Amino acid sequence: MIFVLTIFVGALIGALIGVIAEKLISEINSQIIVSRIKFLVTGVALGALFALFVCQRFVSWDLRIAYSALCAGLILQTTVDVLTHRLVRSITHLTGMVGFIFLAINAIRVEENSQLISAVICATTSWCLFFVISKVAPTGLGKGDVRLVPVLGLYLGFLGYNEAILGIFIACSSAGLVGVVLIAVGRGSLKRRFAFGPYLAFGTFICIFAGDALPRLFLN
Repeated sequence: MIFVLTIFVGALIGALIGVIAEKLISEINSQIIVSRIKFLVTGVALGALFALFVCQRFVSWDLRIAYSALCAGLILQTTVDVLTHRLVRSITHLTGMVGFIFLAINAIRVEENSQLISAVICATTSWCLFFVISKVAPTGLGKGDVRLVPVLGLYLGFLGYNEAILGIFIACSSAGLVGVVLIAVGRGSLKRRFAFGPYLAFGTFICIFAGDALPRLFLN
C-alpha cells in the first residue's frame, strides 16, 4: 500500500512539474514548442522514480520532504536548462529555502547540529568557488549556475563533505567529457553556450542516491 501511494504521489508531483516546465519554457522562449504530452509523461515517470529513490534513501519525514523538494527542483531546472539554457531564479531560491528549513528541523530534532554546519560551510564554499570561476571565465558559467551551486552544496553538505566535493567533481568531469566529445564530433565548440545545470543535477543525484559506492575523502 505504501509502495503504491509513494508512486502515486510522485507521479502527481511529476505531472505538475511537467506543466510548470512547459509554462516556464514558453515564457522564456515562445519559439520552443514541445508537446505537453511529452512533458507530462516524462514528469510522471521521473516523479514516480525519484519518489521511490527518496523513500528508500531517507527514513525521517523531514529529510524526505527536503530531498523530494530538491529532486523536484532539479528535474524542473534541468528540463528548462536543456531547452533554453536558462536556470529559473525563483525555482533555485524556493528549493534552497525549503531545503534549509527542513534540514534545520531535522538537525534540531535529532540534536545533530554538525550536519547543518557542514551544509552551510559547503554551500558558502561552493558559491565562492563558482563565483570566482564565473569572474575569471565569464563565458563558462552563467549566473544561474552560480546561484544553483550553493543550494546543491547545502543539500550535499548535510550528508557530508565527501558528497559535496564529489558532487561538484562529478558534475564538472561529466560536463567536460561531454564537451570534449561534442567538439571532437563537430557538434560543439569552445564558444558555444553550454547548459551546465543538467550536469550539476547528475552529480548531485549520484552522490545522494549512490554515495555509499563512491570513494571516501573524509571520515565523517
